[in-house]
Amino acid sequence: MSEEDQENIDAIDEREFENNVRETKVLKSVASWIEGHLFSLVVPALLFAFGTIYFWSAIVHTVRAGEEGVMWRRFSGTDLDTLYMEGVHVILPWNELHIYDVRIQKLDHTIQVLSTDGLEIDVEVSTRYRPVAKTVPQLHQNVGPDYVERIIVPEVITAVREVMGQYRPEELYALNTGDMQRQIVSRAAIQARDRFVIIDDVLVRRIHLPEFVQTAIQNKLGEEQEMLEYEYRIEKERREAQRKVVEAQGIKEFQQIISTGIEEPYLRWRGIEATLKLAESNNAKLVVIGNSDGLPLILNTESTLPAVPGTP
Repeated sequence: MSEEDQENIDAIDEREFENNVRETKVLKSVASWIEGHLFSLVVPALLFAFGTIYFWSAIVHTVRAGEEGVMWRRFSGTDLDTLYMEGVHVILPWNELHIYDVRIQKLDHTIQVLSTDGLEIDVEVSTRYRPVAKTVPQLHQNVGPDYVERIIVPEVITAVREVMGQYRPEELYALNTGDMQRQIVSRAAIQARDRFVIIDDVLVRRIHLPEFVQTAIQNKLGEEQEMLEYEYRIEKERREAQRKVVEAQGIKEFQQIISTGIEEPYLRWRGIEATLKLAESNNAKLVVIGNSDGLPLILNTESTLPAVPGTP
């Protein structure tokens, strides 16, 4: 190895040594700085960890299936351009993420209705509703999370009272609820849609009439059924009388035909044939040959004597 190469190697070793010394000094200075500022470093770290744990529920939000979120920023208000869909969202703790259920929901409640004659009627209804798709920010800004009490319930109550208040109690007792429900939904849905809510259907589950009204209606229906039964009986007797008249007319016409169209020799011959058939039967009888009409007489008897043979 030449002297020049040896000098290069020594120079490299010297530079590496200087670098190591320099790094050691830096590490010692950093360690001494940390040791001198340990309290000022640990306290902020602990505060940050504690704050993260304490404000975790305000920072991390989960939007589940069938839900949509809307952001309210403390310094700018409701974010109308961003809709937070399903998943996990991290926000600043001073902001608020409001989550709305956008699936079809059901609300059961009882409404008092006045009929046309002033009677109070309790109506049990079930309302199916949901927010309009992708309008949750507008719903939150204009109505709020309590939109059910502000929009759904008042509109349904108003529609039910307007529609059902047009009928008398006895009409509601036998009314087809399908037509009435369509009228209620039509009136309530128009008002709710303008407020970013859809009312899918309003089902009338039960109508509670006053007890005396129910009793009166049932008595009336019973009397109507009894009257229909009487009318049926009268119609039945009328038809029976008509049948008898037709039958008598037929008998009369038959007798007229017989009296004018059949001669006495023919009747005598038919009598002889009938006598022969009776004489041939196995029943005990007494046959007398010759009578005023020239026909034999056959007398039934309980005796066991054989029949007297004879010829016509």
